Amino acid sequence: MPGADLMGAIGELKGSLETRIDELLWGSQLRRSPQAVTLFQNLLRFGFSTALLRAMLKHMPEQAGARAAFQWARNELVRHLPVLEAEDALWQPGLALALVGPTGVGKTTTVAKLAARCVRRSGPGSLVLLTTDTYRIGAHEQLKIYGQMLRVPVHVVQDIHEMRRIVQTVRPDQTLLIDNVGISQRDRYIHEQAALLAGAGRRIERLLVLNAVSHGDTLDEVARSYAGDGGTPLRGCIVSKIDEASRLGAALDTAIRYKLPIHYVSNGQKVPENLLFLPAAELVDRALAPIQANRALYAPSEADLAALLSMTQPADSPDAAAERRRQQILLPQLLTGSASGDALGMDQLRAAVTLQDEDPVLSEAYDLWRSRAAGGLPPAAEAIEHLRRVAHGGLDETQPALVVHARQSLDWQGRRGAWSGAAWFDGQGRPLAAATQQIGLADGWHTPQGAWFLPSDRLQAKGVLPGGGRPEAQRGGRIPAPSAADALLAQIETETEDAPSAVLHVFDGGSQALLRALSARERRWLAACSPRARVFLDDEPGVLSAAVQSLMYQPLDAQTFWPLLSAAGLEDARPAWWAALGEAELRVRGEPALPVRVFSLRAVDPRDGRLLKVWHAVAGMAVDPDPGRIARALILRQECQAAWRQAAPLLAEAGREPLVDRAVFVAQMGLAAWRLAQDPALAPAARVAARMLGADRLAPRHAHAGLLKLYALKELLAD
Repeated sequence: MPGADLMGAIGELKGSLETRIDELLWGSQLRRSPQAVTLFQNLLRFGFSTALLRAMLKHMPEQAGARAAFQWARNELVRHLPVLEAEDALWQPGLALALVGPTGVGKTTTVAKLAARCVRRSGPGSLVLLTTDTYRIGAHEQLKIYGQMLRVPVHVVQDIHEMRRIVQTVRPDQTLLIDNVGISQRDRYIHEQAALLAGAGRRIERLLVLNAVSHGDTLDEVARSYAGDGGTPLRGCIVSKIDEASRLGAALDTAIRYKLPIHYVSNGQKVPENLLFLPAAELVDRALAPIQANRALYAPSEADLAALLSMTQPADSPDAAAERRRQQILLPQLLTGSASGDALGMDQLRAAVTLQDEDPVLSEAYDLWRSRAAGGLPPAAEAIEHLRRVAHGGLDETQPALVVHARQSLDWQGRRGAWSGAAWFDGQGRPLAAATQQIGLADGWHTPQGAWFLPSDRLQAKGVLPGGGRPEAQRGGRIPAPSAADALLAQIETETEDAPSAVLHVFDGGSQALLRALSARERRWLAACSPRARVFLDDEPGVLSAAVQSLMYQPLDAQTFWPLLSAAGLEDARPAWWAALGEAELRVRGEPALPVRVFSLRAVDPRDGRLLKVWHAVAGMAVDPDPGRIARALILRQECQAAWRQAAPLLAEAGREPLVDRAVFVAQMGLAAWRLAQDPALAPAARVAARMLGADRLAPRHAHAGLLKLYALKELLAD
């Protein structure tokens, strides 16, 4: 009909115009924002599709710096990546679950891993296995072997009648796991398989297995075919073979675009170990982890994009240009004007925001600050895992990392207790991220897992003190807090686990039992000690301050504490630093002597030789006997403790979020404020923060207030 042809032509023309307008808007955004171009290129390299990136990057703040843009993209991916909220949401009584997908993606092995989880949760009587794979030689025999190992029945079906008969024999409270024959996404039999499962006489939930090794176009075709095969809607997906994939982005991209919640990821062939239940944040961090320095054959380079994109800036409208001039004149005057009338320029304000965007410590603290302002901090366990991955990514494997453990008293809503925390530093002494946080109050011991550790005597029985494992946790219980030594040992073990390089743990004091336990586990440790601590030097008993008198002091290099602008608050005195290092023993009745290193650090006024400060420490024999590194670690312990002391009022104030969630936030904010005041590279940002506080220089005690001003400035400039 002529009318129908006309309407069809109009529809085609409308679609063409909409596509063209969308292309013009996208090109205009890339021309206005070079950071969008860089981010677009980087995310393509990680395996994400142009379709997803275009939809996402349209909402990216135009003034964001490179790191801020990348962090924004990470947060967007975490927010939109669908994942199973909790394993308990899957393993409900009466679950009937089928794995579907192409040949070779790992369905049978994954079914075996799921079966092992089910048996571990509810016993072998709770599970029935079923397979429709009668095509591959030995396929059902493989599943039967797994069934024999787990002591669960395995059935083989060939048609819908057998399927119905066997499904009817499964009790309503039993779990049914179905392994299906692999079918290409282009095979017409995919519809027959969907009909077989739909006609089983019981609702069968389906999970699509996505092979992380596959190309993004292949994954898209698989998801589109199985989502439209006429069967019951896909409940979600399992991503397999992530250990073999060079990049994970394509699988996550597919899950986002097809709204397939990720239930598990498989990282190897071992049954049942290689099946992981991961939150969205960890999945995205794995996808965005730096890839090996090889040629990116399937993503455009900067030269490719430059050749394809004209970087000319579109002309501003008269109103927009006038508003920009007004902002450039008034905003600096309002924020940084002094009594003499001078003010910093708009370019200096933007440079300060860019510096804080590009610094990992400040930008991670900003994300937590913004989350709290929006109404909710992330759970402590999730936040710490992310921060720990950030810290690990900033380490140089050739130098040992530092983990500083600080403990201080806390008064929270009238209850006294102790706040214990850890923070990562690189080999040069630069802070990287906060880590494990624990809080002990009279009513229990609060940890990131929402647990309270067992008492000291049961910790020993469980093997945490010498030669044992990690402390047992108990959700929701309120039991006596562990001793400071028990809590510190657990914290050290947590931070040592999966560390990418050697770690030196620095803390204050410590009983002989703790030091012996750490030495037995071959941990590197450094304990700041009282000068009255007892040691044996040349078989003679004495105190630490007397023992180091017999050692030879050596001057330390002027760059030992770089990049600290002020070490131990002595910047005005510009002291000379002297260190002495020797060996001694710790002894206790009934135990063999424990060899240790003894260390003393002195700050001396070079003008008159006056002794300004003295530090004493004891270290394990595994510690590198480099006086400069030991001195730096000892000073960083003091600096970290001071930084958290300045931020502690944030922890004590009333709030709705769980106490440990807030402790992670406060610890990261404390590190960020300290870095802002101490790092020379952040001096321009510190100057802007000081001027917004009405000062010319950012004093350490005002660093936290200055950091909040910088964050507010970032929000203001982003509007």
